Amino acid sequence: MKRFFKIGIFVVLFFALSFGSGFYFTYKNLVSNKSNTNGQDSFFEEAEKNGHLNILLLGLDAGTIGADEEHNRHRSDTMMLFSLDLKNKKVNILSIPRDTRVVLPNEGVQKINAAMAFGGPKLAVETVSKLLNVPVHYYVTVNYEGFKKIVDAIGGVEIEIERRMKYDDNAGNLHIDLKPGLQVLDGEKAEQFVRFRHYPEGDIARIKAQQKFVKATVKALLKPANIFKIPKLIEIVQENVKTDMSPMDMIKLANFARQLSEEDIETYTLPGSGQYIGGVSYFIPEENKVRELIDEICYNKNGIKVAVLNGSGYSGVASEIAKKLESMGFTVVKIANADSFDYDITTVLYPKEKPEYAKEIAKILNNPVIKEDEDSKDDITTIILGKDIKDN
Repeated sequence: MKRFFKIGIFVVLFFALSFGSGFYFTYKNLVSNKSNTNGQDSFFEEAEKNGHLNILLLGLDAGTIGADEEHNRHRSDTMMLFSLDLKNKKVNILSIPRDTRVVLPNEGVQKINAAMAFGGPKLAVETVSKLLNVPVHYYVTVNYEGFKKIVDAIGGVEIEIERRMKYDDNAGNLHIDLKPGLQVLDGEKAEQFVRFRHYPEGDIARIKAQQKFVKATVKALLKPANIFKIPKLIEIVQENVKTDMSPMDMIKLANFARQLSEEDIETYTLPGSGQYIGGVSYFIPEENKVRELIDEICYNKNGIKVAVLNGSGYSGVASEIAKKLESMGFTVVKIANADSFDYDITTVLYPKEKPEYAKEIAKILNNPVIKEDEDSKDDITTIILGKDIKDN
């Protein structure tokens, strides 16, 4: 079994590792630690071609109070997909409500936060990937003890609290007591802020509060004084954080992060609404809106429509190419045979004045011919597969 290489809560170290001396320290620290990656290939090379790398952040709850930690089953109290646009140097953060209704293998209908409890990070990654129809390349998990220690290590996080937050859960040992106003939250109060759930608007308001906290944390981390706190941060996360990233991938991640500013980060929430089903409260995603949003934030395709025509005569190739296009965020509107099977070279016909569509599609094909479709009356890019498709 692969050992976890404990190297960082993404929200925090993604930026903390980026500072000059901190970057050097991190490099030395990571290289000096041995990690068994079992020959796992880096996703960075492929992501640099296609533009996006997706990392799932799982903030774990306290689990069952009093349970032996070795056998405790933690749910994900917070679930965020970080989609890194490596080409345009941007980060999109998609929050997934913990009550999102999904079907888990062998467990049936469940809320998505149960995936972590039933199958650990592996099942959580698989569930999110299936829900959003996107690849999830890596995961990062962090518990609340680690979260509090990290906030304390960076000197707290300044944030404007908009409402009175008061709640006591004696069974869960959770006590929240925050007053409105601009203030610096230490680790204890930061935990109260992100865990508060009793909003009139429900869990969506909680998600917005968490997103607000993420941006405030980034701002705090970018303070020059925090450069000197990086050794302490790394010590904390090594004890409280797990990830399947390799050391070299973290170095690449840090190199990417140091090129970002606050303006390069955007936050989103999974589209949908709350419903009671069988007496249980669920969050039900709106599939069409989810697809549109994913196309925008994970692919930058914004719903580019594609028709795939088989002009090669090879059975099944149009469906294979269509499936690959869909996995990259394109919207395939037609799969059919071309007017003949005599095409030798694959051709991409793009709508008038939309050559950028063809360039995006050409990335997955083997040097296709690219032409403007002068007769096109709609906004559809057409691929006519030739016999050279077998060389792909």
